[in-house]
Amino acid sequence: MRRLLFLYVILSCCLPATAQVEQIVEHLPLDSVRAERVLAVDRYLTARYQNTAKYDTAYYARPSQSFMVRARMNVSGSEISTTGVRNGEPFNNRLVTNNRISTSFGLSYRGLSVSFSLTPDKLRGKDHSNELNLSSYNNRYGIDVAYLDSKEYFGWTDIGGQRHEFPSGIVETRLMNANAYYAFSHRRFSYPAALTQSYIQQRSAGSWLLALSLMGGQLEAKASPELGNPAFTLHIANLGIGGGYGYNWVLPQRWMIHASALPTVVVASSSRLVTDDKEERFGYSFPELILTGRVAFVHEFNDQHFASLTYVIYNTIHGTTETLRLSHTKWRLRVSYGFRF
Repeated sequence: MRRLLFLYVILSCCLPATAQVEQIVEHLPLDSVRAERVLAVDRYLTARYQNTAKYDTAYYARPSQSFMVRARMNVSGSEISTTGVRNGEPFNNRLVTNNRISTSFGLSYRGLSVSFSLTPDKLRGKDHSNELNLSSYNNRYGIDVAYLDSKEYFGWTDIGGQRHEFPSGIVETRLMNANAYYAFSHRRFSYPAALTQSYIQQRSAGSWLLALSLMGGQLEAKASPELGNPAFTLHIANLGIGGGYGYNWVLPQRWMIHASALPTVVVASSSRLVTDDKEERFGYSFPELILTGRVAFVHEFNDQHFASLTYVIYNTIHGTTETLRLSHTKWRLRVSYGFRF
């Protein structure tokens, strides 16, 4: 019986989506009230998915199919650079993390998506970092959040002209980057077409963007006599407001290139440095910036198959070189293949 039901569901994918859902619901062990609720939700998703009143269909449109399956390979990394003066001597540090590689698989139905991911190094016990990426892209507005908890930074430090290796395990960060945008030309320019492929851009278009950025968390360092580094904790909270521009360039042979830049100026900052014997607040030093950039390449093989490469980078510049200037960079690269049906 289970095999027959499975075969029935697979064959039903060839039917129109609404009829498909109605027929599946009829064969599920649901009473009439629950079945009607399921159908009501489906009708709502259908109406929202097919609503074309909010955009110009000459510039972008929804795919004709309702389902989408996607496989992704994700690569991400982080970097921290500091420059300043301590005890009368200039110093310069550069710390990075190893690139993290993961794979994810997702299923979407009329704009509603679920997915899961796997990190091979974490399964083998080689990766002790925790990373979380959340995004919600709409044509009018959207938000992107990236969080990283890692103590695997390594690199070098230069104090008074002498360079030393900076071993892993001394610095631990718990930092979050968040960026929200509003697209003024959202009727013609589609961010989701570039970053999630839930729309298809049919004609080139761009838009001015309003942006709000947030960077917060803490950076904690253990004492290291070899490096002359005292134990300290740096608490960071920055809020930036600004704007930028994004453009979707539609090329022949079903190619599209996206690029956008969203620089924001920090308008509110609350950062402090805590050591064993004192707590020091950071003064604001204009200009402090939070920068977000996105690049995407999308190729539609046909109406069903597509591939994409997306790159998102966050960069925060905080403080002053007279005491401490900190630059934090977080980036994520995704290569995707998707199938619509």
